[in-house]
Amino acid sequence: MKIKDYFTPKSMVYSGKHQNRKTKIKHYHYNEDDVYVSDDLTINPEYKSYIQVIGLTNTDHISKIKNMFKIDGFIFEDVFNVMQREKIDVREDYIFSVVHSLFKKDNLYQKEYMSMLCLEGIVISFHEYEPWYLATSIDALESYDEIRKRTSDFLFYHILDLITDNHMDVFDDLNDRMNQFEDITLSEQILPQDKFFQTRKIFIRLKNNVFYLMASLESMLEQKSAFVKEVNLGFYHDLIDHLSRLDTQINLSRENIRNLVDVNINNQSNKMNRIMTTLTLFSAIFIPLSFLTGFFGMNFVHFGVLEYRYAVWIFLSICILVIGFMIWFFKKRDWL
Repeated sequence: MKIKDYFTPKSMVYSGKHQNRKTKIKHYHYNEDDVYVSDDLTINPEYKSYIQVIGLTNTDHISKIKNMFKIDGFIFEDVFNVMQREKIDVREDYIFSVVHSLFKKDNLYQKEYMSMLCLEGIVISFHEYEPWYLATSIDALESYDEIRKRTSDFLFYHILDLITDNHMDVFDDLNDRMNQFEDITLSEQILPQDKFFQTRKIFIRLKNNVFYLMASLESMLEQKSAFVKEVNLGFYHDLIDHLSRLDTQINLSRENIRNLVDVNINNQSNKMNRIMTTLTLFSAIFIPLSFLTGFFGMNFVHFGVLEYRYAVWIFLSICILVIGFMIWFFKKRDWL
């Protein structure tokens, strides 16, 4: 890192690429009977809140959240650092999490960054741009009354569970790709290198996302945060179980990827060996022909056989017999 890029601790400097995104607020107020949306940070004491902060460029505007809810400056430093790895930080008055996820959209894999704060009755999520993948959570908030009845840590769990379910779908899609690559290698064909290693790269990224989230959740439950209500603990344990099974499946698939790399290298070697064998056999066939051609092409003064009327045809017959004999010999030795 260059000196000019250094920022003092607690600096709120956005490190992402979407520098031109305007910051906007989507504030969902909800209780057991009702849901409504506003575009400000005003808290209605009769409602619980889910706040989406979309666009991280207006640090002054977002700092209002820091001051309003008395959030540590180190936390907001992590909010703006979109390269921060997955983690869950348990504090006395809130829980903070950083989540990276993979989604498939328009047949392309997209990386998504999100950080969340879970306070008493309030969940706040921060995004670089419109979180289209959370539309399901908003629909559930409006139609699924259990989310509205339960405490805010259940909504926190629900969002993480939605991302985990999506990761399972991504894994299934990647696994289908790997099965296709396996069929290619078993048929002794060469893998398409760019597609294969791109898939392998996505697998590694998915592995990191799943493993670090699972480890962070386990650590959070070990700390017995007051924000995770006992009635909701079963949901978190179930989520960890899903992440654990997914992590195991990814590890098995990564082992399969290593095997495919080895098989593909063997296929490439075998293909090269077959090419070299073919070239060697053709060279071997033409060695005696080259000898005969050189021998009868010498400029001796007395070489009576060259004056014989059928010498050319006899020479061609000998060449054909030599070729036939060598092909028969190679096939008998199973070299051809």
